Amino acid sequence: MNPKDYEDYQKNNVKASKSQLKDFIQIYADMAKKLKSESAIELEAVKTNIKNTYPEEIYFTLVDEIEKPVKLTLTETSKEYIIPIFTDIREYAIGSAKISKLFLDKLEMKVITPDDISKMAEENEFFQGFVINPHSQNFNMDRNGEF
Repeated sequence: MNPKDYEDYQKNNVKASKSQLKDFIQIYADMAKKLKSESAIELEAVKTNIKNTYPEEIYFTLVDEIEKPVKLTLTETSKEYIIPIFTDIREYAIGSAKISKLFLDKLEMKVITPDDISKMAEENEFFQGFVINPHSQNFNMDRNGEF
């Protein structure tokens, strides 16, 4: 979500679902499905749009009582994890309801920026990346914003 749209949402409760990244991810998914290949040259422009848009938006994540993000471990025995992030309020509402069922903790929404994610990557070797809109688009990016 664009930071200006988030400000509008906080003040007027409007534009809560506007995310260019969400739109680009949907285009990518639709094209990849039709092309039956994620390495098709036709997808390069969409990949570029995703990479360029990701740093320009803010996202929402779930945090526990001590302001730590919800972590989804990659395997049962691994310490490596990813965090779920959401592109807009609507995605957050859907995803947080489903994720909250998995945790007993009290979870709250936190705004997170790409800079915050970069800082997490620098500070924690076990942080492997994030999943965008896990219950709808389920789009994975690594700790450096690559996919």
